[in-house]
Amino acid sequence: MNLNVKCKILETEEEFSTWNEFVASTRECPIIQSCEWGEFKRISGWVPIRIAVFENGRVVGGISVQKRKIPYTGKCLFYAPRGPVIDVTKHEHFSVLMNKIAEIAKKYSAIVLKTDPEIDEDDEVALGILYNYNFHFVKKQIQPRATYFLDLTQSLDDILAGCESKTRYNIRLSIKKGVEVREETSLEGARKFYDIYETTAKRDTFIIHNFDYYKRVIELMADKGMVHLFLAYYKDVPVAGVYIFAFGHKVWYMYGASTNEYRNVMPNQALHWHVIQWAKEQGYKTYDLWGVPAHPHEGHPLYGVYRFKKGFGGEFKKFIGMHDHVFKPFWYKLMNSGIKTYVSLRSLIKKGKISDSLEE
Repeated sequence: MNLNVKCKILETEEEFSTWNEFVASTRECPIIQSCEWGEFKRISGWVPIRIAVFENGRVVGGISVQKRKIPYTGKCLFYAPRGPVIDVTKHEHFSVLMNKIAEIAKKYSAIVLKTDPEIDEDDEVALGILYNYNFHFVKKQIQPRATYFLDLTQSLDDILAGCESKTRYNIRLSIKKGVEVREETSLEGARKFYDIYETTAKRDTFIIHNFDYYKRVIELMADKGMVHLFLAYYKDVPVAGVYIFAFGHKVWYMYGASTNEYRNVMPNQALHWHVIQWAKEQGYKTYDLWGVPAHPHEGHPLYGVYRFKKGFGGEFKKFIGMHDHVFKPFWYKLMNSGIKTYVSLRSLIKKGKISDSLEE
């Protein structure tokens, strides 16, 4: 054993900053493994636990786990969205991390660690290692398994040329019609967005969080440049909006809204074209459009979302999806047999038909 490899729970602001710097430096740079995201999710009852692996005093991997108590059981769940952030092929690093997770799971009586790392689905080496550590695939997804990555290192002309013809036409139409996009990363902007979002949710039949949830994102991340809110205006009326997250070399589109009126002036295309231009100016390299069906087909509840995102000409990416590492088999079996604790878990994922799209 290499005595220079150690693992510990992070507890200080300095350690949190070091963790963020490490995560931001990785190829995946998942913002939902950042310290700020862990703090944000407290609003939904999750408690973050950050664990880092050090070699010679330098962070080489780790995981940000969200812990949630299961009522009336004395047990809890661990969930690491887009974690762990580690090269699983480096056995010593991964082994030390898994031993530490097992130790903490025992302390808190965790039933399972749920993970959905950004590992390509055809990475057989990584999958084999995960299976050797008793991870197994589950059909119920929380984060999107499939997405589109748009390469922002291209010129704007090349990006526009790479869009599908209908998307190019709609971008130009929105400009011709006078759609204006403004950044309004503020609590006032969040309120404007939420008013539109409620309309979107009702129209497209999915459930959203209350306003405090989206307000909290702004409060925690705006000053650090980790979230940007853009609104599209037509005739000086806000008609669409997007929350764009930024971390490392990536930006992500996670929340989008549009009114029922003026959809014919293509405000959504205007928004994303503006975001692409803005992100390039800021030096970001990848735009993650965040969430399309893993197996798209006509008739799928999110086929329209798939077609819209596909129109921007990015690269379709599919990851290995949700994998569970079970600590308490008996309780895990109960949890998955339909008892109230599992119903509670499912209710945490308030995504309506979007949740349905993640079922495989």
